[in-house]
Formats: sequence, C-alpha cells, structure tokens
Amino acid sequence: MRWRSRPSPTDPTHDDNWHGSYYELAIKLGPANDSRLEAALTALWDGARLGEPFRRDGSNDVALTAPALLGGHLNSVANIPGLGSTLASVIVVREEFDEAGRAVLGSDWLDLCLPLGALGNLDQRVGAYPFDDDSDSKAWRQPIEDWFAAIAAAVFAVVPFEYAITGEEVSGIEPSDQTRGRVGVFRPGVDGSLEVEPVSVWSW
Repeated sequence: MRWRSRPSPTDPTHDDNWHGSYYELAIKLGPANDSRLEAALTALWDGARLGEPFRRDGSNDVALTAPALLGGHLNSVANIPGLGSTLASVIVVREEFDEAGRAVLGSDWLDLCLPLGALGNLDQRVGAYPFDDDSDSKAWRQPIEDWFAAIAAAVFAVVPFEYAITGEEVSGIEPSDQTRGRVGVFRPGVDGSLEVEPVSVWSW
C-alpha cells in the first residue's frame, strides 16, 4: 500500500482539514450588541495572535468587524504554543429564537473553533476524538486549553462576559454538574475577576 502523507494543517484548500467537528472556546457575551461583539472579536483576535482573516471562498480582503463576522466565518491560522500551527475559525451565533420558537433578540456567542480535521493532521494523537475513549487526549488538549484560558482572559479584560466554555462543540451549552471537569469554564467571580474551572477529566 502506498503511504499517503498528511496534508498541512494550515492548508485551507484541503477539504480534510475542515472535516469533523470543532474543538471550541465558546464565549457567551450577553444580549446581542454589535459594538460589544466587535470589541470582543478584536480582543479575541489579538489575544489569540491570529493571522490575516480569510473566507473559505479564497477572499482575503476581510475586515475584523461585527458586520463581517455576522456575514460568515472568519478563518485564519493559529499558532498554539506547545502544539503547533493549525487552521482556526471565528464565528458568531446570535440567538434569534426562544425555546418556543418565538422571534427574540437573544445572546451573542463568540466562538473560536479549531477544526478537528486540521488538528488531526497536526497531531496524530487526536485520532478519532471524541469517538474513541482516548485517555491520552490530555497530551494534545492541554496546550489548547492553556491557550484558550489566555484568550478568555484577554477578552474578559475588554468585554466582561457571562461565561465561556471549552470543549468539543460546546457553543450554547450551559455549565452544569454533568459537564463539570469535562469542559473548561470561565466566569466572573464575586470580586469581578475571571474564575477558571479547568478540565480535569480527559477521557470519556
């Protein structure tokens, strides 16, 4: 059998890099507000030290603004300390309907998303996460969690948010006893500082 090399995890033209779900830092900013969203986007982009933004259609003339983000994913290359460089996407989820399906203007979620396809091409230890019971996931997830923690702190310093959560496809999830230890959680403490509940359970 002929050996096939993995594509570069920073190649946006290779479909393999976009396959699968996302490993995310999802930030619940609060009630929808374009000015706050744009301030949080800038703080996140700077805190993550992301490269130039681009769309998957190949366009590179993309502004870091709320209207641009509301128009679709802003992609870039992220350099994660201790892990390496990979594709990343920043998206906004603006809640526009309540649980009964009635039109409302709800909360803004600002999400920094790492495609698991690209992460798998960066580090083979990612494997089929989260579909296999990989007790070694801490080896590649810890650098991401540390990076996310620094980014959450950078955003919170500019835009105090309701809470943030890390993990696989966590946007819209509320921290609970069921998620405790399995996801990272960042939220304001009683003194107004950002409190951290780190991941402590690394296998499912």
